[in-house]
Amino acid sequence: MTLTRKQFLKTFALGGAAAASGLAAPSILHAQSPTLLRMNMVIGNQDPMFPMWEDFGKRIEEASDGTLKIEVYPTETLGKTVDMIEAVSRGAPVLQDSDPSHLYNYVPDFAVFMAPYMLKQPEDIRKAWHSDFVAGWEEQLHQKGLRVLTMTYFGTRHLLSNRQVHMRADTAGLKIRNAPTKMWNEVGRVLGGDITNTAWSEVYTALSQGVAEGAESPLSILYSAKLYETLPYISLTGHLVATTSIIMSQKVYEGLPEQGKKALDTVGRGYTDVRQPMIEGLETEYRGILEEAGIVFNEVDKSSFIEAAAQTPDQFPEWTPGMYEKMLEIIA
Repeated sequence: MTLTRKQFLKTFALGGAAAASGLAAPSILHAQSPTLLRMNMVIGNQDPMFPMWEDFGKRIEEASDGTLKIEVYPTETLGKTVDMIEAVSRGAPVLQDSDPSHLYNYVPDFAVFMAPYMLKQPEDIRKAWHSDFVAGWEEQLHQKGLRVLTMTYFGTRHLLSNRQVHMRADTAGLKIRNAPTKMWNEVGRVLGGDITNTAWSEVYTALSQGVAEGAESPLSILYSAKLYETLPYISLTGHLVATTSIIMSQKVYEGLPEQGKKALDTVGRGYTDVRQPMIEGLETEYRGILEEAGIVFNEVDKSSFIEAAAQTPDQFPEWTPGMYEKMLEIIA
């Protein structure tokens, strides 16, 4: 059965996932049938990263010895990320695509994974996530009904704009699109310019109409979302070695057969290293594609951006004292 977004949100609006008709309980209660988990992605099925998530789902199925079935849905088909995370926390049988900043409302320290210029290279994601320090945050997250399945490299994010940016002073007055979360607004502050909160689905229109004059993302996304059609310059700010994650319901996880749990844990933990070279390959490929499309790239003096990023912990007094410095030690 293919589930529409409207049907899905209606089913889980009150958090009654366990009683949802045919979505969770039957496959868990009847061991002979695989448990169906629907994976709700932000990216579209034409995005070059989409097949990687299909691969992720297939790996889980194969490792589960027939106990799990994964269906992958593009472009938030089942619902918007924030809404779906809430549904998942209440027991929805969904694997939700989410950058760690969305976990801020549950365990604020998780947002540090998206702090500008904190992670220096893709390998830092594995170092941080596999640390005992972050394992403590995961235990807190379980108490809130959520479980991290994997954290992987999403790509290094750069600034697409209507002007070349060589230093932070060059963004003065530039209307830069940001997602409407606290950490993404912090990314906007570090980049300079004027923060413009716009839904991702509206970015192309906003850039085309001048509502926004800049947007940041990995190179492959700037291409697949066709944003390169709207503005001519990409400044290599490298402000985020970005992490993405897949999260699920802790309640659903606990109700799975042992082979299913083992598959999710093993594939999820291992996918960090599997995914990294795939994304690095995309970055090289899409720089060439964007140059062929007429985009002009320029290098950036990052020192003024990094200086602004050093103030990020001051913007998050709710973070555990000393946490930011501890994370820097872990990845050093």
